[in-house]
Amino acid sequence: MIYDNLLTLTARAPITSGLRQGEAFTPYAAVVERIGRLAVGLTERGIERADPVALLIPNSPDLFATAHALFAIGAIAMPLGETATRSELAILAQKTGPRAVISTPDRAAVAEMLIADAAPGIPLFLTSALPEATGTIQLPKLPGDTTALYLFSSGSTGLPKVVPHTHAELIADGERASTAWQIQPDDIVLDMLPGSFSMGFLLGAVQAVAGGATALYWSDPLPLALSREKLLDAMVRERATVMGAVPAMYEIIAGQPGNFDLRLRLAFSGGVALKRSSFEVVRERLGVTIRQDYGSTEASMFSHNDSADLDASWASVGKPAGDAEVRIVPFDTEFGPSVGEMELRSSSLMRGYLGDAAANAQAFDEGWFRTGDLASLDEEGRIFIHGRSKLLIEVSGYKIDPIEVEETLMTLPAVAEAAVTGLPDPDPRNGNRLIAFVVKGADVSADELIRYARERLSVQKVPAEIAFIDALPRSAAGKVLRARLRELQAG
Repeated sequence: MIYDNLLTLTARAPITSGLRQGEAFTPYAAVVERIGRLAVGLTERGIERADPVALLIPNSPDLFATAHALFAIGAIAMPLGETATRSELAILAQKTGPRAVISTPDRAAVAEMLIADAAPGIPLFLTSALPEATGTIQLPKLPGDTTALYLFSSGSTGLPKVVPHTHAELIADGERASTAWQIQPDDIVLDMLPGSFSMGFLLGAVQAVAGGATALYWSDPLPLALSREKLLDAMVRERATVMGAVPAMYEIIAGQPGNFDLRLRLAFSGGVALKRSSFEVVRERLGVTIRQDYGSTEASMFSHNDSADLDASWASVGKPAGDAEVRIVPFDTEFGPSVGEMELRSSSLMRGYLGDAAANAQAFDEGWFRTGDLASLDEEGRIFIHGRSKLLIEVSGYKIDPIEVEETLMTLPAVAEAAVTGLPDPDPRNGNRLIAFVVKGADVSADELIRYARERLSVQKVPAEIAFIDALPRSAAGKVLRARLRELQAG
């Protein structure tokens, strides 16, 4: 279904639209030809309908082509994070049961470890030698409810959950986003986010092409603070007109000295809340007014702030786009009765986490998805986010589940109990830093605990600080009082 839709979309696109990275440009006509060859080649090598395939590929034209080839077969694309540790990759593989791994050559060793740890015997394909058959086969006609994509989401309890998306959901997301953003064939859509992020994958692989626009992929091995000048030069050179990023990225880019003749007509942010200071500095330094969007791994793109008066409504994530719907459910908060938990539904909302009935029972309310965000609506129906009803902590644009970090620390016998919270980072661009409060079960140092976490968690999940305490503060019902922990640290 996605493949047929892609053929329709790209047939309408001009020859000037396609995929660009660095000096390389491939028009969509050539991209879809390669996708067809890959689909045949992968089928001949044993990849079948409903097979999950792990992708250790950075966000790039290669990820686009490989994922769409899997979609064409009816297989399931599963992009994995570039910063994920060996332990995290093994857990994700155990949850999903991949039938193959496709990797760039530089990540082949990581792919081999993943196979050895969680999926012995499955094949490994390198992007430098992917099977591209010259013959043809009859590709399947796939119904809309065929699973196409596995992404991963940190919920409010436990380890990351598997978020399946169907062909129909991805097509609906492309239509919703490209319409809300008014994507046109002459747009150049900059995609600089990781392909394992929902926004990063969908922006390049689904949303830009839905409007017939060029997807401009950009990455650099250096941190953004060291590569931002190259990024801005590329944006000027390639005449980027649309971009999406998290607020911290915009702040870093705005810190680059000099003047840049940007052609951006739309810059939107998501992932975490935008601060007024960020809104102002980006507008002042780059001449770009950021609009907030709302989306999630589970729901994909949901709302967009298209207000004509952004000075008055800058803090809003806009109105639901397309067929998306929102409702505010009463929730006891410090913000008053107008603020409650935001629930949503749309044609691109997942049907449920993979193999997790308990999580699904908590996540859905009669078909509405409980976002865990505290929100209100103004008289025009615009959404304003006020905080979280769940435990996620925002760190450098990532939403970190503290329970995952706690569970990891408590696999060390020397840790009797652990509770993780967040405190504002000295660098406001980072949002928060993680503090782990630990009750010892045996002698252990803070450095040992941090090293232990680094071996098992992505860098953004590693506590910046360990605080040893005699006992975790708890309520009469035994619940950890996380606000009290923050008070202890601040005091």
